[in-house]
Amino acid sequence: MLIANPISGGGRGRQLAPQLASALRERGVHAEFHLTTAAGDGALQARAAGSEPWDGLVAIGGDGTVNEVLNGMPDPTRPLGVLPVGTANVLAMELGLPRKVEACADLLARGATRPLAIGRCGERRFLLFVGVGIDGAVVHRLSQVRTGTLGKHKWLGPILHTAWHWPRYALRATFADGEVLDDLSSVLVTRVRNYGGVVLLPKSVDAASGLLHVLCFRSRSRTAWLWQGLRGMCGRMQAGPNLLVRTATSLRIDGEAPFQIDGDHGGMAPVQVDLLPQAANVFA
Repeated sequence: MLIANPISGGGRGRQLAPQLASALRERGVHAEFHLTTAAGDGALQARAAGSEPWDGLVAIGGDGTVNEVLNGMPDPTRPLGVLPVGTANVLAMELGLPRKVEACADLLARGATRPLAIGRCGERRFLLFVGVGIDGAVVHRLSQVRTGTLGKHKWLGPILHTAWHWPRYALRATFADGEVLDDLSSVLVTRVRNYGGVVLLPKSVDAASGLLHVLCFRSRSRTAWLWQGLRGMCGRMQAGPNLLVRTATSLRIDGEAPFQIDGDHGGMAPVQVDLLPQAANVFA
């Protein structure tokens, strides 16, 4: 079952869904596709498909579409595929997933999957990130002003708005082993090293680890954040006095700040983040 966001990639999602279904049928795989009609429809379709004998579900769209499908699946271990046509396509970049229809059809027809640990923030599953603080504020602003399709250029306004107003947060991260880190400006809980398609997080972040990687930022000035961003773009971000890096199976983040989940606004902290006992099985 292919679940496609028709406006992803400037409307390419609508075109690629029938193309991928046709390519799969040519390879002897029965395939049907559904075009989502509104936010949340992908999750509803994935939930409905849970009672049907599909060998896998495929999200055609960006990371937000993947997250919707993952959250709708009654059984999150059912094989999950991705044809990336979104803005950043972080999961696809992390796993080296093909962007072309024919190559994607070959991958799906082979049926090989890779286990990927699933994070949970409150009741919502995620495969990529939970960010509390500055990046949460950027995503929150984007959700307030977003219209139509989303391209990388539409992130510029929310980023500049956040930089101009520059909120200052005081967060606390409490880990399952009892460690407490106070006076944090932002906390990023991640399962992958690639952030937004442009920044590489510290080398210790490994999607294959099966753990949550937690980046605790103490930097408060715009200049310090710009410097961290530039280091990340050069692949040289690393732990230090203003960036504490931890691994965890669960943690709680307290403080008053917006948070994002896989690039979508999630609400306001405090939040509880942990790992599900099951792993996703991603066609890869």
